[in-house]
Amino acid sequence: MVYEKLSPRQKAVKVLSKIFEKGIPLKTLLSDEVVDKFSISDRAFLKELVYGVLRNLYYIDWLLEDFYRNKKLLSQYTINNLRCAIYQLIFMKLPSYAVTNEAVNLEKIFNGKPSVVNAILRNFIRKKPDNFNNLSSIKLNLIQNNKLEYLSLKYSHPKWLIKRWLERFSEEETEALLRANNQKPTFTIAVRPEERNEVADYLNKNGFNTKFTKYAPSGLIIEGQGYEIRNFLQKSNFFWIVQDEASQLACFFLEPKEDSTVLDVCSSPGGKALLTAALMGKGKIICIEKDKRRFKILNENIQRNKKFLPKIQIESIITDIVEWKTTLSFERIILDAPCSSLGVIRRNPDVRYRCNESELIRLSKNQTILLEHVSKFLSKRGILLYAVCSTEPEEGERVIENFLHKFKEFCTINSADSFFKNFYIKKGMIRTFPHKHEMDGFFMARIMLR
Repeated sequence: MVYEKLSPRQKAVKVLSKIFEKGIPLKTLLSDEVVDKFSISDRAFLKELVYGVLRNLYYIDWLLEDFYRNKKLLSQYTINNLRCAIYQLIFMKLPSYAVTNEAVNLEKIFNGKPSVVNAILRNFIRKKPDNFNNLSSIKLNLIQNNKLEYLSLKYSHPKWLIKRWLERFSEEETEALLRANNQKPTFTIAVRPEERNEVADYLNKNGFNTKFTKYAPSGLIIEGQGYEIRNFLQKSNFFWIVQDEASQLACFFLEPKEDSTVLDVCSSPGGKALLTAALMGKGKIICIEKDKRRFKILNENIQRNKKFLPKIQIESIITDIVEWKTTLSFERIILDAPCSSLGVIRRNPDVRYRCNESELIRLSKNQTILLEHVSKFLSKRGILLYAVCSTEPEEGERVIENFLHKFKEFCTINSADSFFKNFYIKKGMIRTFPHKHEMDGFFMARIMLR
């Protein structure tokens, strides 16, 4: 079979190999710019394959382990080629002959070991009963006495992370969180709360099934392919941003006021700054971002929405906040600190394989440095919103508690909005979870300078 230069299967294997060889994040490798080079059908196939393998990696490797003679002799390309093939066989239920032929041809392109791939897949197919999922369920039941091993294989999460969750949550809740992490998230946008009904009617009339988010009064959940929805929205004439409900809630937790001066730190892609601007109506926002690639994305989003925010002055600055000098003080500050992203595994399934416990310690130290520095810019009685898309206390509660212990002039306060009552874990601190609230996992704290 002759492949085009950019076949989705070939791209999937390359993406997976870069993730596991070089640790490059999936969202970088499958950016809109990359994905847009494929046709609509190929785009869907590529995403299904990559996300599917990542969400079932340990399980797929477990299925394959008996069919290797010497795995150490195989390259990452060959291993990921086999992983993709197994995913197509077991989860996509594609014809065995087609999957095998595709995998062998890909191996030739990669100058790999086509005969080995052919032998492994044919042996796997020959020993596979018609209903392979039943057999795998029987095998999984054999190790159910080892709950950690069982959950790790069934949901493809690292044991260290599951162990932490089992220490904090019940077995039932831990499994519910693992299950939610492997489900496809909703496509959610934020609009002006006062325009939500009108925008929903507009989208529904144009063939998109749309419903309101449960908590955030700005959110709309839209059914359909992300590419088609984005393409349609680009032609619309109203304020919108792609933003999960948890991230939207952060803007309401901030309680921005008209004519405020807001500082948004680590700002890209700019969702929180832009929704905050829409809620304010009038005022000034300074966005700080130090990464060049992310700064470009931030500015693109600001430019697209600027016309809908005529009374908001938005200034973007590329710099490290720790090195930034200013005499300004701010009534509102957003610190969306760099974190493990363990709360958004359902959107970024590779995160679970890139993070470890030592990384949590490193990130926590960095988050503490950022919080201490940024707090210097807060005006008296102002509000600083600290947020991380993490499930782990080291990046959330412990950062805030240590900060408050060190700086007595600050305190945490609850929001005036009643809909946050379902999320509080401590005064002025909330958590969201995908299995509980059908949104990303976030920790947020409202910090006030007395």
